[in-house]
Amino acid sequence: MPHAAWAQYGITLLLVGLTALVRYALDPLLFKYPFLVFLPTILVISLLFDRGAGYLAVVLSGLCSAWFFMRPEWALWIAEPGDRLAFLIYMALGFGIAGGANALRRTNEQLRLSWDQLSAVNAEKDLMLHEIHHRIRNDLQQICAQLTLAAHRSGTGQDIVNGTIERIGVLSRVYVRLRRVEGVNIVGSRDFLESLVEDIQLGVVGVRPVAVSAEVDDVDLDMGVAVAVGTVANELITNALKYAFPDGRSGRIDLTFRKEEGECVLRVCDDGVGILSDRPQGTGLGGRIMRQLALQLRGSLDIEPRPDHGLPEHGLKVTLRFPCCREALPDDRPAAA
Repeated sequence: MPHAAWAQYGITLLLVGLTALVRYALDPLLFKYPFLVFLPTILVISLLFDRGAGYLAVVLSGLCSAWFFMRPEWALWIAEPGDRLAFLIYMALGFGIAGGANALRRTNEQLRLSWDQLSAVNAEKDLMLHEIHHRIRNDLQQICAQLTLAAHRSGTGQDIVNGTIERIGVLSRVYVRLRRVEGVNIVGSRDFLESLVEDIQLGVVGVRPVAVSAEVDDVDLDMGVAVAVGTVANELITNALKYAFPDGRSGRIDLTFRKEEGECVLRVCDDGVGILSDRPQGTGLGGRIMRQLALQLRGSLDIEPRPDHGLPEHGLKVTLRFPCCREALPDDRPAAA
């Protein structure tokens, strides 16, 4: 249907004129009913066009009826009081039909729009559910691969279980903070990493004299990127707690996450004992996992002594760099092996 007002009013004028010709042709049969054939035309016009076109059809049909089909003919004056009353009733009925039909048309359009929106929302939910299932499948495959890797390396079963629990905890934090922006599942880095550090401080550090802090820029990360970054951050902090502060030594661990010239930089520093050749440093599973995740992020993982006096006993600085974009980690990422 045309949307231009001039087109709608032109078609209205044409339809009323055609209806007047039909009424004129049927005058020998309908001479007692001057308004009858105009009512369907008013209804059709009101359903097709806006309210103004419907009201125009009422006015034009009333003028045609008074001019051609009511006494005296060829005049706008209606002689008989009964005819005048019938004319007024017809006009009121016509305006009522036009207003009601227009309201019905608008309601139908709103229902159609709501249906389209509901269909779009359902499609979006289906897509998001499919993506979440896809992610869960990949994450479970990664956990299975890590367990398989751990089973072939030295270490106690309790260490393997604890490490797996920590990595599942990272996944749960990601899903809790998952939101949808422009059709992409994203996680805000600040809330995610700060909550990770807070949970480690409460659940792992406990009463030990070690402070853990976080300074995080708010960056939108793809869901898969957030899982990888959270896993690396968790490994670095827990490794520092295990090995950097032996014999109840006090210290601090600082986590920072920054966006620098198109790259995201995760850095974890501690002021512990550093890497000592005479002290065991675990099975190496955590380091293997972190390097694999760095490769999946198309980034790099650097481990070096802290710059304080250039001495290894002043702790470690570990830096993860990767392209700072949501697409940094593809959906079909390979599981760690």
